[in-house]
Order: sequence, then structure tokens, then C-alpha cells
Amino acid sequence: MRSVFALVLMTPMVLGCVAEPESSEPTDPVGDEVSTASTIQALSPALAHGRDVWFENTYGGEKFFTFLANHPDPAKRIKIGFENVIATPRAQRFDVWGVINDPDCVANPGGGADLCDDPESSGVLGIRKKPGPGGTVQYGATCASCHAGFDPLRPPVDPNEPTWDNVHATIGNQYIRFSDIFAVNLPAADPRRVMFAAWPPGSVDTTLLFNDGIMNPGVVTHFWEHPNRPTFDVGMDEEKMRNGQGGEDDVGGDVAALRVFTNIGVCFMECVAPAAATGQPIDVEACYQTCPDFPPQSDLDDLSAFLASFKAPQSPGFAIPILYQLGRLQFDRNCAGCHDRSGKRKHVLSDDEMQFLGDDPANDTNACRALTTNWDAGKLWAEFSSDNFKARAAAGDKGYRNMPLGGIWATSPFLHNQSIGSMPPAEASPWERGQYYWDAMAELLSAERDPLVYTTPVAIGPFPAGTPLQYIFSRAPDGTVLCTDVVENRGHYYGSNLDPLSKVAITHWLQLQ
Repeated sequence: MRSVFALVLMTPMVLGCVAEPESSEPTDPVGDEVSTASTIQALSPALAHGRDVWFENTYGGEKFFTFLANHPDPAKRIKIGFENVIATPRAQRFDVWGVINDPDCVANPGGGADLCDDPESSGVLGIRKKPGPGGTVQYGATCASCHAGFDPLRPPVDPNEPTWDNVHATIGNQYIRFSDIFAVNLPAADPRRVMFAAWPPGSVDTTLLFNDGIMNPGVVTHFWEHPNRPTFDVGMDEEKMRNGQGGEDDVGGDVAALRVFTNIGVCFMECVAPAAATGQPIDVEACYQTCPDFPPQSDLDDLSAFLASFKAPQSPGFAIPILYQLGRLQFDRNCAGCHDRSGKRKHVLSDDEMQFLGDDPANDTNACRALTTNWDAGKLWAEFSSDNFKARAAAGDKGYRNMPLGGIWATSPFLHNQSIGSMPPAEASPWERGQYYWDAMAELLSAERDPLVYTTPVAIGPFPAGTPLQYIFSRAPDGTVLCTDVVENRGHYYGSNLDPLSKVAITHWLQLQ
């Protein structure tokens, strides 16, 4: 049943109220501005190159996934389901796996792999096929394999047959089932299957393959409004944005991209594996010296420019003037202290400052994602976080960034773990997607939530059925539980004490930002 909030959403359309002055239509690419659907349209040479890096470049990471499938330690062996995904008929592939089919490919009428003009395309956006030893084929992942999703303003009629106009390069694929893609080739009794089953669609544990002992899947990040984002002095040549849900990857978008590439296999043998084996941080300079595949700075610069060219998708809804003004007033009173809208931040709706766990215990969201350790001093990804981040971590001051709210109408469910609200259908119109946004906002602005706890459905070793998964999978080698926070949808009750009209007004105003 739709909430009262969703019913209110109908009012602007029924009344035919005047739209806000700002355009609700995405802009065409002009100069360095990119519309939400311009992934293949005419771009400047730098942005076109950045787009190609985003969609096509694996930098040899496919060799890592082949190594994982044949890991010398059977307990660590995992064959990611690239081949399983590709072998699924194109007409069913999204339905089964949540992946996005390459619009430039077509189903093979004789069966087998899709037919693609690009010999490296697998038929799935972001999954690339490369020649391997002895005539084998290896599969690698690009940035777009996770971060390209469906355009909320131009949804596909059939999610299994999108066109390029249906693809948004940076919104994040909220439908992809990493859980199934990671688990499909594991033995039936492998306990990791239970852990993967708790990953909501569109979320992934970025520390899984370089495990820090904490089960902490987070939503795949969307990227837009980078030129308007706050920046911080991190002791470098210029101020940098904070990235990552916990404020990590805060030493520049280009360096953050390098970290992502190391996580999807780039230069694993040459510079990642030696660091992991010795318990030392990856040495970026050493990677450049020992691995010819490491992404050159020119690629990183163009990739950063491509990401910086995207604006938040604007809801095509209309404003009810009085309700809109009340919503802006209540947002300023109750939300703007963290979700700043001053100056150019009005496009971002965040100050990107850190909210530390324990500073406001009643409003703390689930802690496990924030407790990730791979960016701490002396750990694997230490070079990809600032001294500021490492100092906070050493002092026990971890938490979450005040996340941007620009374009929030298009990104429900909410929170870092997809635990607030439900998933709209991939083919949902902007109108229908807006209804799911209103339902999620009603839940977010309420303190009455049924606790969401992931538990094992069967006994795993000494743990009986019904044991919270954090007690099983968030453990140090000595058995210490590293995160005991088991309620996924806890916290962020800000605004729950407002009267119903104010909640509706905030939701209405925020949808149009």
C-alpha cells in the first residue's frame, strides 16, 4: 500500500501547477557539460577519452580474476560468475543478474555469446573479455560495470534491451546482484554463500577481495555535481573532495580511481600481492615502476573530467508554491546544518563533513561500513587516504560523510546499505520512481521501523541458525568480533519529530532539487 506521502505526490500533476524556474530537462552536451544520457554523444576529446576509460579499460585486471579462480589456497578460491552472466540469454540477463546489456550488441540467433562490433565487449556493459594464456579468454571489469545504471529520466522499455539513451554513466547500478555473481560458482555448502545472500542489490563489500575482516557492503556510489562539492585541505597541492561513504579516498579523484583499479585487479601480481603478503601498504610509485599496466596520469585526468561533467538528474515534477516554500523553510531549520545548501552547495546539499560514530548515538546508522580498515595507517590502501583520515581512524573517530542529497529522488532505497525504502522497477517512469522516493522518505522521516537484521538461515559451524551474520563474518583472525552492530536500518531519525505537513513539505521540496 502506498503511503500518504506517495498520494501527496499526485497533487502537483493533478493540479497542473507551474513548474519551478529551473529546467527539469537535462541539458545537451555543450563544451564540458554532459547530459545524463550523453555517454555516446559528441564530447570534447578529453571527455570522450575519459568516457572510454570508464566503459572499456581494465588495465590487465582480468589476470587477477583468473588468479582468484585458481587460487592456491582452496579456502580463498572464488570464480566470479562472469561466464555465468554472459552465458545467460540476453533476453533474461538483467532479470537474472541485474547487469546492463551493451546496447551495441545483439543476441546471437544461433545461441552463445552476444554479437558485438567491439571484439572485447562481452555483451554486458563493463565486463570485458581479453585473450588469456593458451588461447583462453579472461574477463575483467571496468568502472562502468558497477557505476553505469539506468537513466531515471529515460528508463528502458525492456531492461534487457536498453538503448544508449537509457544508460546513465554515473548513477550506479542499483539492480546488479553482486551477491549472486560472487556466489554462483561456490560449493553449495560454502558459508560465504550465506554472507553474499545478505548483500542487497546494488551493494558490494569493497574490501571483500582484500578482506579486512569486517562484513560491510555499501551501495554503489553515484557521481555528479563534482565541481560544486566541498573540498578540504589534506596537505596536498590543492584542496580535495572527500569520497567514500566513510570519508576515505579523499586525496583526489584521480588517486581514488587508482584505488578502485587496484581493487578490481589492476597490477595485482606486480604491486598489490606483494604488499598484501607482507602486510604493507601499496606503494603507488613502485606500482608505476614495476607494472606497465598501471593507469597513466593522462587517463586518470580525463576520467576525472568525465565524472566532473555530470549534474544531478532533475525530477520532472511540478512545485506547489506554498508547500515548496514551507519545505525549503523546514529543510533549512532541520537539515541544512549537515546538508548545506549555501552557495554552489545548493546543487549538492551536503557539507561533506564527518559525523563520527558516538557523537550522536541515537542517530548513528549501522556502523560496520564506517569501520572499514583498509585505508588506515599501515594498511593496504593507506596511500589512498589523507593523513587527516588516518589520524581520525587512529583516534577512533570513524563515521560517515554527510551524504549529498542532490538527485535523491532518483536513488532510493536510502542509507549506505539500501535499508530504507524499496527498489523501484528498472523500467519505472520518473513519475513511478517518484512514488518510491516518497515511500522511502516517509520511512526515513520516521522513528518507527521494524529492525532489519541479517541472520543465517542454517547452522554454520558452531553458530546456530538465527545468528546475526556480523557475529560470524566480522571477525579478526583471533576470533574477536570487529563489528557487533547488527541492525541495518537503524539511525538517522532526524526529522521524525516533525508534524506530518512539514514532512510532506520537505519531501516535496527535496524532490525538486
